[in-house]
Amino acid sequence: MIKVITYNNTTNYGALIQCLCLKQFIEENYKHSVKLNKYHPSKLVFAEKYRPLITKNFQKFFRTAKKNLIIHYWKKDAFKSHSHLKNKDNILNIYGSDEIWNFGNAYHGYDPYYFGAKDDKKKISYAASIGRSTYSSLPIRLRDEIISYLEKFEYISVRDENSAEFVYKLINKEPSIVLDPTLIFTPKILENPKFISRYVEDKYAIVYGTVFTPTQQTLIKDYCKKRKIKIISVGYYNEWLELNHLDLNPTTFYDYIKKAEVIFTSMFHGIMFSSKLSKQFYFTIDPIRKNKIQSFLDTFNLQNREMKENINDYEIDLDELEKNIHIKASNSKRFLIESINKSLNINNNENI
Repeated sequence: MIKVITYNNTTNYGALIQCLCLKQFIEENYKHSVKLNKYHPSKLVFAEKYRPLITKNFQKFFRTAKKNLIIHYWKKDAFKSHSHLKNKDNILNIYGSDEIWNFGNAYHGYDPYYFGAKDDKKKISYAASIGRSTYSSLPIRLRDEIISYLEKFEYISVRDENSAEFVYKLINKEPSIVLDPTLIFTPKILENPKFISRYVEDKYAIVYGTVFTPTQQTLIKDYCKKRKIKIISVGYYNEWLELNHLDLNPTTFYDYIKKAEVIFTSMFHGIMFSSKLSKQFYFTIDPIRKNKIQSFLDTFNLQNREMKENINDYEIDLDELEKNIHIKASNSKRFLIESINKSLNINNNENI
């Protein structure tokens, strides 16, 4: 059995789908079942599910509860094992992807579990990230402890330049920079009409995120009015929009992105899904996501998609973007397969 250790007890579409993509990619290439960790930071779970009660935002609490229920039934199908071989012996732990190494996370802070504390199995990381944290912001008291954990990894890959610098400065080893799992694999459930609960026949734009300034809100409305397309907010409530579709399972959410004319987002995975599905998109940088988003934009020369005081009419060369993602995805898959094989002392042409 191979275990994937990442965030999965969440209503965040990006976190759920990246986890599913990594799990099923491994199952497609190996015979062993892939399990997900059952550990969930209590502070993170509390913040996501119950904080609205503390702030007396009862509407948000009930929206989140409904979304949790919908996602719960989706996960029953999505995360069931697709392996031919059921093996209870845990032979390798894979840490990632997502911000599992973000020691400055406002909700759960430093969590040694995600660095492999007390883990005596062979382990690698795939597309791990420290998020908005930086090497210079690492508390001195944590330095030696994190070094001792990182040095026990067989192979390390990260998702962005900021996280690569963090690893290199701590253990003097240059990690591989790989793509988010959502860009290397597409689980069948994301294209299964059985799980698509809503259809929108009219042309529409998607808004995914919540940190749009009043100026950006006006720009988005004017852009869509000019093109005679609706605006739908998915995943997050935006009071400046009439259409807010929040209680979606991840397959329906993915389908909304897939069929949209254009995406406006402040979310890392909003950019990932737009790029994967060859969509024109514009973004605004949320300060807490700047490091990880900027690295991707620089890699694929997408800096001009940022909304500031205007929305430019320059369109993404989608064919070029698709070609470049394919090249980088191939390298990312190669890292993952080779690191698993080498960790388990098997030939690249073999299956576990």
